Amino acid sequence: MNSDNTLKPFFAPVGIAVIGARSTPGFGYMLPSNLKENGWGDRTYLVNPKGGRLHGMPVYKTLTEIPGKVDLAVVIVPAPAVPGVLTDIGEAGIRQVILMSAGFAETGPEGAALQDESSAIANQYGLKIIGPNCVGVVNTKNRFATTELMPEAFTPGTLAVLAQSGVFGHNLLERFNEYGIAVSKAVTLGNRVVVNEIDALNFFHQDPETRTIVMYIEGSADGRRLRKTLTKISQDKPVIVLKSGRTEQGKTATASHTGSLSGEDELYEGMFAQTGTVRAKTLDDLTVLARVFDTQPPPRGNHLGIITGSGSMGALATDSAIDHGLVIPELSERIINNVKNGAPGWINVKNPLDVGPSGQFPAAFQAMMEDRDIHMILAVIAIPYAAYQRMEMSTTVDEFFFGSKKPIKDQLWPKPFVISVVSHEKLANLFKQSCEPRVPVFASPETATRALAALWRYRRWLNGNH
Repeated sequence: MNSDNTLKPFFAPVGIAVIGARSTPGFGYMLPSNLKENGWGDRTYLVNPKGGRLHGMPVYKTLTEIPGKVDLAVVIVPAPAVPGVLTDIGEAGIRQVILMSAGFAETGPEGAALQDESSAIANQYGLKIIGPNCVGVVNTKNRFATTELMPEAFTPGTLAVLAQSGVFGHNLLERFNEYGIAVSKAVTLGNRVVVNEIDALNFFHQDPETRTIVMYIEGSADGRRLRKTLTKISQDKPVIVLKSGRTEQGKTATASHTGSLSGEDELYEGMFAQTGTVRAKTLDDLTVLARVFDTQPPPRGNHLGIITGSGSMGALATDSAIDHGLVIPELSERIINNVKNGAPGWINVKNPLDVGPSGQFPAAFQAMMEDRDIHMILAVIAIPYAAYQRMEMSTTVDEFFFGSKKPIKDQLWPKPFVISVVSHEKLANLFKQSCEPRVPVFASPETATRALAALWRYRRWLNGNH
């Protein structure tokens, strides 16, 4: 199946029929308004048997009254009405459907029967259905979205989001936006009556705007196909996955959420490891990994250079790095000489490199960035904010710590580089303003080293599969 052709109308439709548009609060009221505000009003056709007007747009009583071409139907009607609506869509020649309605397999036997009936109609007419029980899609490049977004979340980026849960996928977009990570496209699959995670993965694999894929799943529609698909995609683009249902109670929760069977977690764990898929254990972990994978270049190796102003922070970072499979190499003579040049006699130049109040942070950073035996850099900022405040009017964090006259976020770095600020939140915010999203800023060295180690493990898998 050429997913690029079959799923493209979901993200760039010629015309949209919103079936179930209504004048009372809910998706049927807000979606037409959102589409109009985002520039899709002239290609959006509202359908409700009552007719009339909504948000200044005409409401057609049936699909057959629509005067323009439609290749995507968005359905927002009560579950019992869905089979009839799908039949009308099939008869009208529309083949792409976003079924936002809930009340199917996730609710029990009656809902499951409705879902089976909907699936049979889809097979009869060759319908591609996203859903039910979802909020559809987002394409930031053309500002097409079937869910309400903050204006900032429409900033085009390179991170694609794939989620079984509609609300979860929506929340991820806003969560990533908080860190300056922009999204290319997003899809929420819901109960996956037709389109599943494998179809979406294949589409994002072919999507030129997508560089990294983030996926939340509760279970797989086809484990063998998923394994084959992940193996293929991971060789071109990293796939970061958060899977729920690791515990027995978690499995029960997924069944009542999207009607998904989550399967044995050990099998998924093994599949992810074998396919180069990067697994996140928690939502925070998913966010951290997405920030690093979407902004950092692949490392040449696993040698980590640590620069800090605190020996204790350097020791904590070292322990965490080694625990996660990184190497803290001895520093080259070139780095040692560059750092000692103009430094006070008490400075001890080794890795991790504690420069203390020597003023040698920029020299150490530049030397590590230029050294081929250092494959990635972690800068641990431990200066008290009270001390930095005295210098704040005469310098910037970019210049004081890294010797740069322009913001770190405006520069390209040849190796992975992340920052941990263990000082006051006000100092951390200064770094975030100057460095993110190009260089992620974390609250602890352990978080930073864990993400860098994941980046290295993915690169190592790539090296073994090319």
